[in-house]
Amino acid sequence: MYKLWSSHSDKKMNFLSIRSILISVTLILIIMVVIFVALTRKPSQYYVQYGTALGTNVKISYATSKGNAKEVVAQMFEILDKVNETFNPWLAGSALYNLNHSDGKWIQVSPQLMDVLRYAIKISQDTNGSFDPTIGRLIDLWGFNSSDSKKWHLPSPSEIANVLPHVGYQNVQFDGDKVRVLNGAWIDLGGIAKGYAVELLVKFAKENDPNSTGYVDIGGDIGIIGPKYGNQPWKIGIRNPDGGPNDAITYVDLYNGYIATSGDYERYIIVGGKRYYHILNPKTGYSQNYFQSVTSISDNGMLSDAFSTAAMVSGPNHLNQWAAEMGVAYLTINNGQMQSNELWNEYAQ
Repeated sequence: MYKLWSSHSDKKMNFLSIRSILISVTLILIIMVVIFVALTRKPSQYYVQYGTALGTNVKISYATSKGNAKEVVAQMFEILDKVNETFNPWLAGSALYNLNHSDGKWIQVSPQLMDVLRYAIKISQDTNGSFDPTIGRLIDLWGFNSSDSKKWHLPSPSEIANVLPHVGYQNVQFDGDKVRVLNGAWIDLGGIAKGYAVELLVKFAKENDPNSTGYVDIGGDIGIIGPKYGNQPWKIGIRNPDGGPNDAITYVDLYNGYIATSGDYERYIIVGGKRYYHILNPKTGYSQNYFQSVTSISDNGMLSDAFSTAAMVSGPNHLNQWAAEMGVAYLTINNGQMQSNELWNEYAQ
């Protein structure tokens, strides 16, 4: 009896061993197939298109498994054309141009323009007027509303003094879907419109495909559609203010969010050895010299855009307070020296 029981047990053990081996081999084969697929699978192919809008260069890089990247990007540029038709204060017939020339009357505006105007005034209030969208007459006075650098010039003190009474975000009032601009003020949304446009295009791309990836770059305002190849960060260079357009002083890694830079190197003139640039202090009518550039990162395109503008005007006094209150990561650059807050460390390389 003992011999028969032992033989049956040996057969059972052999069967279990063979079964274990087969399971192990199968698992190894499955793992090898997964690794092979991962290594040989082609990454998403990005469709890239360049153009111009809002007075600056535009680059869109987009990839989607739906196979309609080219068509979506074409629609994104069409959206930009409509944004320009609404927000360009110097384009006769645009919604903003008409508002600026409405002689203080109540004007019904589109929901898009209303949203941006309300947000711009909120940022103005939150930054004690360092960001102010009613500097249109100052921009026009300096000639910075033109892409022709020959028209950029230093106004006389009396000319600036004559324009300053027409500047002040308090001159913008709301009533439902209507707006009026008092005291002859002109609105220029150049410090926030690019951020709005970037955010609008990112949302449009995600509506087409929630898993799509890429980015939108409008004059240095960048919004991330999705991580590179679905799981890698986009490496964004921060321009060296003392270098050329392609010279980076440092880099950040972005999987999502919005980054914007304001600097003294885009539209400027040098008179008597002093640099004057297009980001003007609404209280003095002149540009400041606190920083050469400020870069902001947040989860809101308009906020990143407006924050960097406000910081260039206000300098370091309220920078940490505002950044903490608004949830913004920032980097300032001046004479090669870089300063940032703790939030910036989440993105810095």
